[in-house]
Amino acid sequence: MNKITHILFIDDDADDYIMVRDMINAMPKGQFKLDWQADYNDALPIMQRQEHDVYIVDYVLGEKNGLQLIREAFPKGCSLPVILLTARGRREIDEEALSLGVTEYFDKADIRLPLLERAIRYAINNKRIEAELRQSEALFRSFVNSASDYIQVLDTEGVITRTNPATIRGGGYAESEIIGQPLSGFLTPPFKATFEKQFSDILKTGESRSEIEFLHKDGSIRYLDCSWSVVKNADKQYVVVIQRDVTERKRAEEKLQESLTREKELSELKSRFVSITSHELRTPLSTIQNNIYMLKNYAHKLDDASRDGKLDKIQLMVEHITELLQDVLSLNNIETGSSDFNPTLIQFDTFCRDIVEEFEHQKDQTHVLQFDYQQPIKATVDPRLMRQVISNLIDNSIKYSKLGTTVNLSLSQEENRIILKVTDQGIGIPPEDQEFMFHTFRRASNVGDVSGSGLGLSIVRQAVERHGGSISFTSTLGKGSTFVISLPAG
Repeated sequence: MNKITHILFIDDDADDYIMVRDMINAMPKGQFKLDWQADYNDALPIMQRQEHDVYIVDYVLGEKNGLQLIREAFPKGCSLPVILLTARGRREIDEEALSLGVTEYFDKADIRLPLLERAIRYAINNKRIEAELRQSEALFRSFVNSASDYIQVLDTEGVITRTNPATIRGGGYAESEIIGQPLSGFLTPPFKATFEKQFSDILKTGESRSEIEFLHKDGSIRYLDCSWSVVKNADKQYVVVIQRDVTERKRAEEKLQESLTREKELSELKSRFVSITSHELRTPLSTIQNNIYMLKNYAHKLDDASRDGKLDKIQLMVEHITELLQDVLSLNNIETGSSDFNPTLIQFDTFCRDIVEEFEHQKDQTHVLQFDYQQPIKATVDPRLMRQVISNLIDNSIKYSKLGTTVNLSLSQEENRIILKVTDQGIGIPPEDQEFMFHTFRRASNVGDVSGSGLGLSIVRQAVERHGGSISFTSTLGKGSTFVISLPAG
């Protein structure tokens, strides 16, 4: 069954009503029903109730006119089809009617049955399409406004023309701080530098997918996965970018990668540890075993000097093993933060001189040791850790230098930093090994048969950093090395 179209005709001229009524009656029966109102004031409340499908309004309604009636009945614009009739075909009336949302405009002298029927059908259909478009637009706007993704519309220059609440809410900006600004202004410098080229490619290809670093107003950085699409509206071209915040996923991936890297490093560290410690332990243990065997089986054939010599070797090897284990324990305690750290204000120049004198008084000392300083210097350090640092550097310089060469320890103060240098004339460190020298269980490739665990410099670095300082070095192969420690003064 066809739906009946209810029509309200508003005209104070009965002859006009009869003319329109006859035309309506001549249309297919059962499809149209016509009501008539001659008075402006009576018609107004009926129109406001919106009980009809179509309104046919005469322009002349006594002292008022049809446009005033339409404006008063539909202050927000015509949501239902309205056809305006007039005997005054003036352009200004036509323009005002269009501005109010009037669907069709007829001069009474030109109105005919086919034209009127078509106008009614077209008016209803156009309003239906308009309503559907309005609903679709409202639905789309609701979708955009409720989306958790950042959404922006850019012009062909990359300037933001529209944005959604998620961008404003998430970025911490006011809408006025975003609209009219180039998107590149919200990117970190590395991404800003490449944005211009990328945007040019997007305009050419029509779509793209990329990742950007978006700066929030508070200075924080969010990683956004962007889908770019070029769209056309009338004769203008725009770029719609939908940005999904993937910061947490990105950070999780980075943490996973860090864990994998750390796991790999630990595996390599374990391999180096097994290799070095097995080598460092095998030699002294073999020496101990051989000397014990000789003492046990041939003691009666050895004189006192030979027996004492073998006992001295055993003691020396035990000390070597103890030193290796102590280095491993020290490194572990520093790395885990389980070692005590008791910084104390001390007379640092006296502290350094005492360590140098201890080395000088060793019975097997074969190097020249020098200590240089210009003025008394106080420093807040942990004496135990700092003694380990300085002793380790001096011991390395002696170990890797020819007999009779000089090892120099110098102390100075530069503004708010204390500078400690240990310089030797030793074998030096090959360039390809230098970046690894502070890594655990790493030794230079030219150490030869000189014993060592590869832990000393790692212990030194971590002990220095625990004091808030830093350590660096310069080295020339075959000429020697200089290690420089910088500590906070005071």
